[in-house]
Amino acid sequence: MQTPPPPSGTWHGRPGPGRSDDPGLWASLSTGTLLGQLRRVMLMLMAAPVLILAIAPMIVREGGSRLGDLPSWVFLPPLAAALVALAAGPRVPRPLDPGPDPEWTGRAAVAAFRQAILLRFALGEAAVMLGLPLAIVARSEMPFLVSFAIGYPLLVWLALPTTGTVERIRLRIEAAGADSRLWESLLAPAGPGPGR
Repeated sequence: MQTPPPPSGTWHGRPGPGRSDDPGLWASLSTGTLLGQLRRVMLMLMAAPVLILAIAPMIVREGGSRLGDLPSWVFLPPLAAALVALAAGPRVPRPLDPGPDPEWTGRAAVAAFRQAILLRFALGEAAVMLGLPLAIVARSEMPFLVSFAIGYPLLVWLALPTTGTVERIRLRIEAAGADSRLWESLLAPAGPGPGR
């Protein structure tokens, strides 16, 4: 079997950074890499449901509800949202078609990675936050507590860009044969953001 020629471009036959070069979740927060930047953003976003959980007793008025005793149906929407997140979250992003330019493929892979992380976050967040309006309607904190207990671990599993999550998304991106060089792009220094 013949070895295919290397792709044209700036590739020089040396493999770039890979999974083994990831310093880990906490160590990467202080690095100037794109992955460290994404991890900081996701950790800040994941703090919001915890803060809302802390102030939920001030938001939800306890007492008699027009619904009577706590109906069991108030637990169904968060459960359904969690099942949707569990089914749809691991299926994003779609596999990336191999492109002729490795640089373009790398940029497309990073864009697909960001979109996947944010979509997964939205799916997990929906499972958590559906409990808050239900708690207000039912006049009991229990629907929000249950939706938090169901949805928050799912949110962390789907959206926090740990080494395993990045690797699962990379494999998903490369399922159609594209060489995404995702690790190389994520472990590169983050450029200035928009407007800087």
